[in-house]
Amino acid sequence: MPSTFFGLDIGKTGLFSANVGLNTAGHNVSNENTKGYSRQVLSQQARSSLRVYTKYGMVGTGVEITSIDRVRDIYYDSKYRSNNAKLGEHTTKYTYGVQVEDYFNEMVISGFKSIYNDMFGALQDLNGTPESLTVRTEFLNFAQSLGEYMNDIQTRLDSLQSEVNMEVSNNVSKINLYAEQIASLTKQINNVELAGGVANDLRDRRDVMLDELSSIVPVSVTETKYSGGKSDYLVRVGDFTMVNNYSSHSLELITRKDKNNEYDIPGLYDIYYYYDHDEETGTRFDVQAMNLSGNLRGLLDVRDGNNKDMDSGKAVDYKGIPHYLNRVQEFKQAIADAFNNVHSNGINLNGDSTNGVPIFTISKAGELEVNKDLLKDPSLMGTTKNPIHDGISDASLVVDFLDLQDAKILYNASAGDYLETIVTEIGVSTKKAQLFENNYDNIVKTVNLQRMSVSGVDGEEEAMNIEKYQEAYTLCARVITVMSECYSKLINETGI
Repeated sequence: MPSTFFGLDIGKTGLFSANVGLNTAGHNVSNENTKGYSRQVLSQQARSSLRVYTKYGMVGTGVEITSIDRVRDIYYDSKYRSNNAKLGEHTTKYTYGVQVEDYFNEMVISGFKSIYNDMFGALQDLNGTPESLTVRTEFLNFAQSLGEYMNDIQTRLDSLQSEVNMEVSNNVSKINLYAEQIASLTKQINNVELAGGVANDLRDRRDVMLDELSSIVPVSVTETKYSGGKSDYLVRVGDFTMVNNYSSHSLELITRKDKNNEYDIPGLYDIYYYYDHDEETGTRFDVQAMNLSGNLRGLLDVRDGNNKDMDSGKAVDYKGIPHYLNRVQEFKQAIADAFNNVHSNGINLNGDSTNGVPIFTISKAGELEVNKDLLKDPSLMGTTKNPIHDGISDASLVVDFLDLQDAKILYNASAGDYLETIVTEIGVSTKKAQLFENNYDNIVKTVNLQRMSVSGVDGEEEAMNIEKYQEAYTLCARVITVMSECYSKLINETGI
């Protein structure tokens, strides 16, 4: 037989349940604009019935809350992070590709073309006055300006490579920080849930960090839950485990000793998952070899991409900064060889052969320069192929120099045409990166909308929940009021 005050207990369970429902709906509404927040729902069920040994058998005992669960779809999380990594890679490639494209566009449209034409204009003047030291000096100064301009392109690319290298360092630091924070949150989550609690908000914070980490490197998550609230949590990037429950593994940057490409700047970083400083060897965290995507992959491709140059220390299948540095150096060498070959057949104003006297030299650092001896003494420059009589020469060699303006000096292309092919090449590569960026951006947005449709907070839906729980609260309060009146009547107005 249930207690005389049994009705009050039933009303109390309903009152408490409605109150928790109101609090849950309020929590959802207050976090509607919180990044990464997952909508929480109240799960409840009827309490175990009470057997009263009467004809009707059992009596309901009210309601009990079983859990407050966050609404989350692991499938959408995985899909979002996978595409977010690809978006990060192509966004990076597009961003830096635009910068490289600007360098070469400026070179072809204004810089190179203007200086190149001025240099041949000076040669036209020299064609009429081959003995003039003034015109010779003018030509050599324009040639020096051409070298300086091409060297400036190399300097800009070097500076960009250094900038990308620093971004690699920053991204590795972010990966290590996220790994540490995810491990720390995992420990907090386990502590709460082992004690019988529910760590919904902590889990949301961990998922936000995983989303942000996924733009740098692709992550895969494995969670194994056991009875009692314990769970094992692993975060892997390719073959490497970055987080194992409460411990994280930090990546390490090691300065590269040997250059992969001849014209790489010094101090480029390689990334190691494990490195023995005594033995100077370790396990490389090589996202390119593992074929991983992400912002880090984009940076490394831009910094190291040499278009599978098999003569390099490491062949990287992408047209990055080293590839365009090599193209610039090819161009410098072709210009130098073309002018030097013509000059080797000349005779200077002193009547001496210019064989072995170059117009252009290329330093070990790859810088194109005019022969300093010619700059000091322009008379050493040859303008004729014929013997000089009485200090007067013809311009037969100058004519050969002028033919170089439209000559096929490299890959069956003139100097201007060759540079335009480089511009076209980088333009196609940049356009491709932009296309992929737009595609993956649309995919990421679509997947995120699908994810939010499941886990996001709907203000109108929560308003309905608030009304629902408010009505339930009012009715349960009314039950308690009615039961109180009944008990008052029974106790105070019945009896002897």
